[in-house]
Amino acid sequence: LSDWINSPPLTLAGLRGKVVVLDFWTYSCINCLRTLPYLKAWDAAYRQDGLVLLGVHSPEFSFERVPENVRRAVRELGLGYPVALDNHFETWKAFANQYWPAKYFLDRRGHLRFVHFGEDEYSRSEQVIRTLLAEGGAAPERRADAPAAARPRSAVTPETYLGWYRLDRYAGSPVVPGRFAEYRFPKVPLGLSELAYDGLWRVNGERILSAQSSRLRLRFLARAVHLVLSGRGSVEVLLDGR
Repeated sequence: LSDWINSPPLTLAGLRGKVVVLDFWTYSCINCLRTLPYLKAWDAAYRQDGLVLLGVHSPEFSFERVPENVRRAVRELGLGYPVALDNHFETWKAFANQYWPAKYFLDRRGHLRFVHFGEDEYSRSEQVIRTLLAEGGAAPERRADAPAAARPRSAVTPETYLGWYRLDRYAGSPVVPGRFAEYRFPKVPLGLSELAYDGLWRVNGERILSAQSSRLRLRFLARAVHLVLSGRGSVEVLLDGR
Protein backbone atom coordinates (compact mmCIF):
# COMPACT_ATOMS: atom_id res chain seq x y z
CA LEU A 1 0.00 0.00 0.00
CA SER A 2 1.58 3.24 -1.20
CA ASP A 3 0.00 5.78 1.16
CA TRP A 4 -2.60 6.19 3.91
CA ILE A 5 -5.33 8.73 4.62
CA ASN A 6 -6.93 9.28 8.06
CA SER A 7 -4.62 6.73 9.68
CA PRO A 8 -1.05 5.54 10.08
CA PRO A 9 -0.33 2.30 8.18
CA LEU A 10 -2.41 -0.65 9.39
CA THR A 11 -1.95 -4.41 8.98
CA LEU A 12 -4.53 -7.17 9.20
CA ALA A 13 -2.36 -8.85 11.83
CA GLY A 14 -2.46 -5.66 13.88
CA LEU A 15 -6.24 -5.51 13.56
CA ARG A 16 -6.82 -8.90 15.19
CA GLY A 17 -9.51 -8.54 17.82
CA LYS A 18 -11.43 -6.10 15.61
CA VAL A 19 -14.15 -6.77 13.08
CA VAL A 20 -12.84 -5.43 9.76
CA VAL A 21 -14.71 -4.49 6.59
CA LEU A 22 -12.43 -3.90 3.60
CA ASP A 23 -14.08 -1.81 0.90
CA PHE A 24 -12.36 -1.89 -2.51
CA TRP A 25 -13.39 1.32 -4.27
CA THR A 26 -12.23 4.15 -6.50
CA TYR A 27 -13.46 7.71 -6.31
CA SER A 28 -14.77 8.15 -9.88
CA CYS A 29 -16.91 4.98 -9.74
CA ILE A 30 -20.59 5.92 -9.31
CA ASN A 31 -21.43 2.46 -7.97
CA CYS A 32 -18.79 2.95 -5.27
CA LEU A 33 -20.06 6.44 -4.43
CA ARG A 34 -23.58 5.16 -3.88
CA THR A 35 -22.36 2.70 -1.23
CA LEU A 36 -20.45 5.29 0.81
CA PRO A 37 -23.42 6.65 2.82
CA TYR A 38 -23.95 3.13 4.21
CA LEU A 39 -20.27 2.71 5.11
CA LYS A 40 -20.28 6.08 6.85
CA ALA A 41 -23.40 5.08 8.82
CA TRP A 42 -21.82 1.77 9.88
CA ASP A 43 -18.64 3.54 10.92
CA ALA A 44 -20.60 6.02 13.05
CA ALA A 45 -22.74 3.32 14.66
CA TYR A 46 -20.24 0.52 15.31
CA ARG A 47 -16.71 1.93 15.56
CA GLN A 48 -17.00 2.09 19.37
CA ASP A 49 -18.05 -1.58 19.38
CA GLY A 50 -14.88 -2.70 17.60
CA LEU A 51 -15.63 -2.24 13.88
CA VAL A 52 -12.84 -0.99 11.61
CA LEU A 53 -13.89 0.17 8.16
CA LEU A 54 -10.91 0.21 5.81
CA GLY A 55 -11.26 1.73 2.37
CA VAL A 56 -8.83 0.22 -0.13
CA HIS A 57 -8.61 2.73 -2.96
CA SER A 58 -7.68 0.77 -6.10
CA PRO A 59 -7.56 3.17 -9.08
CA GLU A 60 -9.29 2.45 -12.36
CA PHE A 61 -7.73 5.43 -14.19
CA SER A 62 -4.31 7.09 -14.07
CA PHE A 63 -5.60 10.34 -12.50
CA GLU A 64 -6.92 8.27 -9.58
CA ARG A 65 -3.34 7.21 -8.79
CA VAL A 66 -2.42 10.75 -7.73
CA PRO A 67 -2.47 10.83 -3.90
CA GLU A 68 -3.63 14.45 -3.70
CA ASN A 69 -6.61 13.69 -5.97
CA VAL A 70 -7.63 10.85 -3.66
CA ARG A 71 -7.08 12.99 -0.56
CA ARG A 72 -9.30 15.70 -2.01
CA ALA A 73 -12.01 13.16 -2.87
CA VAL A 74 -11.89 11.63 0.63
CA ARG A 75 -12.17 15.10 2.14
CA GLU A 76 -15.05 16.17 -0.10
CA LEU A 77 -16.90 12.90 0.48
CA GLY A 78 -16.55 13.27 4.24
CA LEU A 79 -14.90 9.91 4.88
CA GLY A 80 -13.50 9.66 8.39
CA TYR A 81 -12.31 6.06 8.38
CA PRO A 82 -8.86 4.85 7.18
CA VAL A 83 -8.26 4.79 3.44
CA ALA A 84 -5.26 2.96 1.98
CA LEU A 85 -3.96 3.74 -1.51
CA ASP A 86 -3.51 0.45 -3.35
CA ASN A 87 -1.95 1.95 -6.49
CA HIS A 88 -0.09 -1.26 -7.37
CA PHE A 89 -3.11 -3.49 -6.65
CA GLU A 90 -1.17 -5.54 -4.11
CA THR A 91 -4.09 -5.88 -1.68
CA TRP A 92 -6.53 -6.25 -4.59
CA LYS A 93 -4.50 -9.24 -5.86
CA ALA A 94 -4.07 -10.69 -2.36
CA PHE A 95 -7.86 -10.99 -2.13
CA ALA A 96 -8.18 -12.05 -5.81
CA ASN A 97 -10.64 -9.21 -6.18
CA GLN A 98 -12.17 -8.28 -9.54
CA TYR A 99 -14.85 -5.72 -8.78
CA TRP A 100 -15.59 -2.11 -7.78
CA PRO A 101 -17.06 -1.88 -5.20
CA ALA A 102 -16.32 -5.06 -3.25
CA LYS A 103 -16.60 -5.60 0.49
CA TYR A 104 -14.81 -8.28 2.52
CA PHE A 105 -15.95 -8.92 6.12
CA LEU A 106 -13.36 -10.34 8.55
CA ASP A 107 -14.09 -11.55 12.08
CA ARG A 108 -12.05 -10.81 15.20
CA ARG A 109 -9.65 -13.68 14.41
CA GLY A 110 -8.98 -12.33 10.92
CA HIS A 111 -11.07 -14.99 9.16
CA LEU A 112 -13.02 -14.03 6.07
CA ARG A 113 -16.70 -14.57 6.82
CA PHE A 114 -18.70 -12.74 4.15
CA VAL A 115 -18.14 -11.09 0.77
CA HIS A 116 -20.38 -8.81 -1.25
CA PHE A 117 -19.77 -7.35 -4.72
CA GLY A 118 -21.54 -4.29 -6.07
CA GLU A 119 -24.40 -2.38 -4.49
CA ASP A 120 -27.42 -3.44 -2.41
CA GLU A 121 -27.74 -6.06 0.34
CA TYR A 122 -27.11 -3.33 2.91
CA SER A 123 -29.41 -4.85 5.54
CA ARG A 124 -27.75 -8.23 5.22
CA SER A 125 -24.28 -6.66 5.37
CA GLU A 126 -25.16 -4.74 8.52
CA GLN A 127 -26.51 -7.90 10.13
CA VAL A 128 -23.21 -9.64 9.35
CA ILE A 129 -21.38 -6.78 11.08
CA ARG A 130 -23.62 -7.06 14.14
CA THR A 131 -23.17 -10.83 14.27
CA LEU A 132 -19.38 -10.62 14.04
CA LEU A 133 -19.23 -7.88 16.68
CA ALA A 134 -21.35 -9.97 19.05
CA GLU A 135 -18.97 -12.94 18.79
CA GLY A 136 -16.63 -12.65 21.74
CA GLY A 137 -17.93 -9.22 22.70
CA ALA A 138 -21.04 -7.31 23.69
CA ALA A 139 -23.81 -7.10 21.12
CA PRO A 140 -24.22 -3.58 19.69
CA GLU A 141 -27.04 -1.70 21.40
CA ARG A 142 -28.22 0.26 18.37
CA ARG A 143 -28.41 -0.06 14.62
CA ALA A 144 -26.97 2.33 12.09
CA ASP A 145 -29.14 5.16 10.84
CA ALA A 146 -29.76 3.73 7.40
CA PRO A 147 -29.66 6.33 4.61
CA ALA A 148 -32.29 6.41 1.91
CA ALA A 149 -31.68 3.95 -0.91
CA ALA A 150 -29.25 5.56 -3.34
CA ARG A 151 -29.44 3.20 -6.29
CA PRO A 152 -31.87 4.19 -9.06
CA ARG A 153 -34.75 1.79 -9.54
CA SER A 154 -35.49 2.77 -13.14
CA ALA A 155 -33.49 3.21 -16.35
CA VAL A 156 -31.05 6.15 -16.24
CA THR A 157 -28.16 7.42 -18.33
CA PRO A 158 -25.37 4.87 -17.81
CA GLU A 159 -21.86 5.61 -16.58
CA THR A 160 -20.24 7.75 -19.27
CA TYR A 161 -16.54 8.04 -20.14
CA LEU A 162 -15.14 11.13 -21.87
CA GLY A 163 -11.77 9.83 -23.09
CA TRP A 164 -11.51 8.02 -26.42
CA TYR A 165 -10.65 4.60 -24.88
CA ARG A 166 -14.24 4.02 -23.83
CA LEU A 167 -16.08 6.86 -25.52
CA ASP A 168 -19.67 5.86 -26.20
CA ARG A 169 -22.83 7.68 -27.28
CA TYR A 170 -20.70 10.51 -28.69
CA ALA A 171 -22.48 12.74 -31.21
CA GLY A 172 -20.04 15.58 -31.91
CA SER A 173 -17.49 16.32 -34.62
CA PRO A 174 -14.80 13.69 -35.29
CA VAL A 175 -12.40 12.97 -32.43
CA VAL A 176 -8.70 13.73 -32.88
CA PRO A 177 -6.94 11.61 -30.24
CA GLY A 178 -4.05 12.94 -28.18
CA ARG A 179 -3.77 16.58 -29.28
CA PHE A 180 -5.73 19.81 -29.02
CA ALA A 181 -8.32 20.22 -31.75
CA GLU A 182 -11.39 22.33 -32.42
CA TYR A 183 -14.78 20.68 -31.87
CA ARG A 184 -18.32 21.74 -32.63
CA PHE A 185 -21.65 20.74 -31.18
CA PRO A 186 -23.95 19.04 -33.70
CA LYS A 187 -26.61 21.23 -35.31
CA VAL A 188 -29.36 18.83 -34.32
CA PRO A 189 -30.38 18.19 -30.67
CA LEU A 190 -28.57 15.42 -28.84
CA GLY A 191 -30.33 12.13 -28.35
CA LEU A 192 -30.93 10.81 -24.86
CA SER A 193 -27.63 10.00 -23.08
CA GLU A 194 -25.56 11.43 -25.94
CA LEU A 195 -22.67 13.83 -25.38
CA ALA A 196 -20.58 16.23 -27.46
CA TYR A 197 -17.62 18.62 -27.13
CA ASP A 198 -17.41 22.21 -28.33
CA GLY A 199 -14.36 24.47 -28.49
CA LEU A 200 -10.73 23.50 -27.99
CA TRP A 201 -10.15 20.10 -26.36
CA ARG A 202 -7.43 17.48 -26.13
CA VAL A 203 -9.08 14.07 -26.03
CA ASN A 204 -6.80 11.55 -24.33
CA GLY A 205 -7.52 7.89 -23.72
CA GLU A 206 -8.84 8.25 -20.17
CA ARG A 207 -9.76 11.94 -19.90
CA ILE A 208 -10.25 15.18 -21.81
CA LEU A 209 -8.37 18.46 -21.26
CA SER A 210 -10.05 21.80 -21.88
CA ALA A 211 -8.69 25.07 -23.21
CA GLN A 212 -10.36 28.46 -23.56
CA SER A 213 -14.02 28.53 -24.61
CA SER A 214 -14.41 24.79 -24.07
CA ARG A 215 -17.88 23.37 -23.54
CA LEU A 216 -19.26 19.91 -22.81
CA ARG A 217 -22.88 18.94 -23.41
CA LEU A 218 -24.73 15.88 -22.12
CA ARG A 219 -28.39 15.01 -22.42
CA PHE A 220 -29.11 12.78 -19.46
CA LEU A 221 -31.88 10.95 -17.64
CA ALA A 222 -31.15 10.91 -13.90
CA ARG A 223 -31.80 12.76 -10.65
CA ALA A 224 -28.22 14.09 -10.53
CA VAL A 225 -24.98 14.12 -12.52
CA HIS A 226 -21.58 13.30 -10.95
CA LEU A 227 -18.76 14.75 -13.04
CA VAL A 228 -15.12 14.18 -12.07
CA LEU A 229 -13.07 17.37 -12.61
CA SER A 230 -9.44 18.08 -11.77
CA GLY A 231 -7.00 20.92 -12.35
CA ARG A 232 -7.41 24.69 -12.21
CA GLY A 233 -8.93 25.43 -15.60
CA SER A 234 -12.59 26.12 -16.27
CA VAL A 235 -15.08 24.55 -18.60
CA GLU A 236 -18.73 25.26 -19.33
CA VAL A 237 -20.84 22.17 -18.79
CA LEU A 238 -24.28 22.15 -20.40
CA LEU A 239 -26.60 19.55 -18.93
CA ASP A 240 -29.94 18.79 -20.52
CA GLY A 241 -31.81 16.68 -17.98
CA ARG A 242 -35.08 14.80 -18.10
